[in-house]
Amino acid sequence: MPPSEKAQAQLLSQAIVAIFEACQKVGLEFLVLRNYETLPDFVGNDIDVLVRPSARDLADKTLVEAVRNCGFRCHNRAEFATLANYFYHPDSGAQLHVDLFTDLKWRSFDFLASDRFLERRIARGPLFIPHPAHEAATNLLATMIYNGNIKEKYKASITRGFRAEAAEARQLLGVTYGERLAEFMVEAGAREQWSELQQSTGKLRRKLIVRQLLRQPFSVLRSIVADAGRLIRRWFRPPGLSVVLCGADGSGKSTAAGALIEELSTTFAPLKGRQFHWKPPVFSGRRMAARAPTTQPHAAPPRNGVLSLAYFAFHWVEFFVGAFFRTRPVTFKNGLVLIDRWYYDFFVDQHRYRLRVPLALVRLGYAFLPKPDLVLVLDAPAEILQQRKAEVPLAETQRQREAYLRLGQRLPQGLIINAAESPEAVVREMRRAVLNFMAARMAKRTDGAA
Repeated sequence: MPPSEKAQAQLLSQAIVAIFEACQKVGLEFLVLRNYETLPDFVGNDIDVLVRPSARDLADKTLVEAVRNCGFRCHNRAEFATLANYFYHPDSGAQLHVDLFTDLKWRSFDFLASDRFLERRIARGPLFIPHPAHEAATNLLATMIYNGNIKEKYKASITRGFRAEAAEARQLLGVTYGERLAEFMVEAGAREQWSELQQSTGKLRRKLIVRQLLRQPFSVLRSIVADAGRLIRRWFRPPGLSVVLCGADGSGKSTAAGALIEELSTTFAPLKGRQFHWKPPVFSGRRMAARAPTTQPHAAPPRNGVLSLAYFAFHWVEFFVGAFFRTRPVTFKNGLVLIDRWYYDFFVDQHRYRLRVPLALVRLGYAFLPKPDLVLVLDAPAEILQQRKAEVPLAETQRQREAYLRLGQRLPQGLIINAAESPEAVVREMRRAVLNFMAARMAKRTDGAA
């Protein structure tokens, strides 16, 4: 393990131990639902911690304070079926994701009754883990009830738990699905009949919905109302992030984009994110996908005035619509949207798009567009940019560089990134800029809610 990764692992381990010690100090009952095998020495993607519903606020406060005392900053929070907290260490760049569970829900319905979990938890070093039957049932249903699939990495623990603790597993599953389906799940899991289990997903969903609507309709109604409020709040204050990368050709936007996605994968799951060139396509997706990369951006002459205005109007509409139908759904789910160039190219390099549009019109169009959260302008001396990509004359590269610099300095959400450094150094600076921006945004949202 490289020294930087080793240092990050040590900091994360210290933070994890601090969390569990702080929880025990305040008398908080908790357990780690799964993926605890390497804790506290190594953290996977996240840590799933279950607490009682009445203790959520105390658990949240205890967690945040413990991590902050280890030098981490909270840079994001997202309310899903869980309360997700994201932290990073400013010096090392280490990132930590902790999900707080108070129940196990699927679309406002409890897919498992978790009230017995804490009563039968098992001590394991500085933390607590679930009873084997409870862990097996959780690992089976946590993905299957959502998408009909059982994760390969959990199959062994499911089989082991159902074989060793069949009676407890049947009792737990019977609360939600009835005795007959509980018996089926335990036997199928013990016999590794994964296909049969996955094919039963629809039946299990229908059963849990009907039973809970008949047995506890008011509880289900409260859950639906709470979920609706949570979704509305998240739409207007999405936890995800939209980032635009700007800079003259040769600044390394494409290379940096892929590396930045990887560097932020603890905060933003890559599968939830989207990466776009120039803009999120709504009407022109197929045409843009079929177009070959541009190697001579200024080879063709500009269109005439009328065609330029028509072209500009079409793409302005796509920028506007794309912000609501392609960008917001991603940031709503706590995804990262990364866009190369965006509308800012109309200010700097209209020739690339064969345009002749007055800047006053470009500014007017910009005023009505939803803005990205953060704009990173990658800057390097024109000579370095030319060495990397000489698609336009040196004088044009210098002009574009100066224009992008002015743009980055003028934008309230703009930051200048030194792109003359090594690719690794550039990505580290970009990661630091993104996380610092998110921490400042988080602080404002917290102050506003107080």
